[in-house]
Amino acid sequence: MREPDALIGFQQRLMWRGHEVLTLADIWPAAPKAMVVGLNPAPVSVQVGHYYQGQVGQRQMARLVEAGLFDAPKGGTFLETEAERAGVGFTDLVKRPSRREDDITQIEQEHGRTDLINQLAARAVPIVICVFRHPANAIMRGKSEIGFLNQPTPWGGHLFRMPGPYEKRSAASSHLTTLRNFLSQSATA
Repeated sequence: MREPDALIGFQQRLMWRGHEVLTLADIWPAAPKAMVVGLNPAPVSVQVGHYYQGQVGQRQMARLVEAGLFDAPKGGTFLETEAERAGVGFTDLVKRPSRREDDITQIEQEHGRTDLINQLAARAVPIVICVFRHPANAIMRGKSEIGFLNQPTPWGGHLFRMPGPYEKRSAASSHLTTLRNFLSQSATA
C-alpha cells in the first residue's frame, strides 16, 4: 500500500509564491528537440502524476501525435516516455494546479515567465509548442496567433501556438499540417 505522502509518476512538491503545492515536475530531455508548454497542470493530471490527463489535454496531445511530434503511448494515456524518446519535454508557465484558466492570475503568469524563459534559453530549445494561448502570450509578451509566430522567441527559437481544443477539426488541420511539415524538415536537416 502506498504511503499518503508518497509521490507517484511525475508528481513533485515545490514552493510556488510562498506556498507548497503538489504539481508536476518539468520533464527536460537531455537534448530537447521541442518543449510542450501549458498554462498550468490540471488537477486530474497532478492526481495521477502524468501530464495532459484531462479530456482537453488528451485532445491536444492527440493532435501533436497526428502532427508527428511523438508517437502515441502504447496501451494508455501516459505520454511522457514516448515524448521523451522523441526529444520532447513538458513544462508549465504556472506551477499551481487549477481547474480553470481564469483561476490563474496575471501576477502568477509573470512570476512563471522569467523562470520559464531562462530554462528554455539555457537549453536552447529550438521549438516551443504552446498548448494554449496564455503561455504563448507570456513568452512573447503580447498577443499571439494560432500557428507559428513570425518573430523568434527571446532566445532565438520558434514558437507554435496550437489551435484551441474546441477549434473545428477542419480549421485546426491547416495549422497542424504546417507543424507536421516543419517537424519533417527539421528531422532531415
